[in-house]
Amino acid sequence: MYLKMTKRLFGFFILIAAVHAAVLFVAIPALSSRLAPSYSQNRMADGYDLLADNLAAGNGYRFYPDTARTLMREPGYPVFLAGLELAFGKSLVVVKIANMILAFLTAWFMVLIVREMTPKERTPGKLLLFGPPLLFLFYPGTLIAESRGGIEIAFALLLAAFIFTVCRAIKSNRWLDYVTCGAVLGLTVLFRSTPILFPLFLLAFLLYFEGRRVGRVVVCRNVSIIILAMLAVLSPWIVRNYSLTGKFIPTASVMGVSAQAGQYINQHLFDGTPWWLLDRQASRERDAVAAKLGYPFEDGAAGYYQTFYNTIDEISFSQYLTADVVQKYKESPLLLARCTGQNLINFWIAGKTWTATAMNAVLQLPYLAFAVIGAIYCFRNSQARAVSLLVLLIIYDMGVHAPILAQARYSISLMPFVSILCTFGIVVAYRKAMKMANTTSLSAVSATAGI
Repeated sequence: MYLKMTKRLFGFFILIAAVHAAVLFVAIPALSSRLAPSYSQNRMADGYDLLADNLAAGNGYRFYPDTARTLMREPGYPVFLAGLELAFGKSLVVVKIANMILAFLTAWFMVLIVREMTPKERTPGKLLLFGPPLLFLFYPGTLIAESRGGIEIAFALLLAAFIFTVCRAIKSNRWLDYVTCGAVLGLTVLFRSTPILFPLFLLAFLLYFEGRRVGRVVVCRNVSIIILAMLAVLSPWIVRNYSLTGKFIPTASVMGVSAQAGQYINQHLFDGTPWWLLDRQASRERDAVAAKLGYPFEDGAAGYYQTFYNTIDEISFSQYLTADVVQKYKESPLLLARCTGQNLINFWIAGKTWTATAMNAVLQLPYLAFAVIGAIYCFRNSQARAVSLLVLLIIYDMGVHAPILAQARYSISLMPFVSILCTFGIVVAYRKAMKMANTTSLSAVSATAGI
């Protein structure tokens, strides 16, 4: 019986992988001419390939051989790409295959998370176990992200792995599991730095849900272990940055660019200019600022980022942009409120064009609606602790982007958790629909029988 079930699961996996690969390697390339203006598929993105090329060539961590060593991007994904390039040569097909593997690994962690969320006395049904991975793997945004050389899929995997290690550490309350949790978080931050402050929110979460069971002192100890393990993993990057700048910089230097781009785009979002052009205009404005400040730079990295010949200039430029945006928001709190409000929406649906934004909304809103239903159901059915962790991470990531810059592709990395909650919502809606249908049928039978 067990062998028969294993064969069925293996056959199901092969079928899903084949269909997924067909969409990724056949359907999306066939539609590239139609999708390209709105979605950056079938290409390398955000300058990660430039950093990887120079790493693979032995030129160090820089965008171009003649520019300075940079802090503009976290090193995790460029190092990953450089490894692929050294092992298999430079090929977008290799990157897409790697992304597909990472997506399926993310799906597996989703299954593990659902098992951790389910109370011991219950066994999760097949729909709850396999529904979330299918919703994630065949979400169009996931497939588009897999087709490009971007950070989204790798970041989604690391976030899923981190949440699983948190769930396991909470259950065991062993310090070694919290060390693992912190190490995974450190690796995650090396790919994208947004979760670096999440341990502070995790502390509040654990104090509320676990404070009585294990004691508040133990909770504080466990979170301290997470932070120390995270910093240990980050230490080579921190030491490298200090040697270049003389400053403690545990993340990347992209904050100023993101803040300036977000402020400019949101301020002019409804002027009739498409998002992608506003993004370019913001870049041209940064060119003017860098020239005015007298920083020698190259308008490289796909014509978007300013790449400098001195690392200190890069840091100073980012700090100047950040300070300038903060000053504008101080002078106009309404502008800050407008940008923050728009970013909360942009985070889920904003695309390069209004057409892309409308398409994103059509695809995303059903997921979010059922996710809300699923979250409410879990809160009401003794699963508040598990679902609160997922909701906390989603809200935290939104909150980090809200005052800076947000667009729909940033939400792709949260889709594993949205998909889990969405599946719970779909199950709840289905059960209620069946209950209503049975009630209606029973009423009809009663009326016919004259009861």
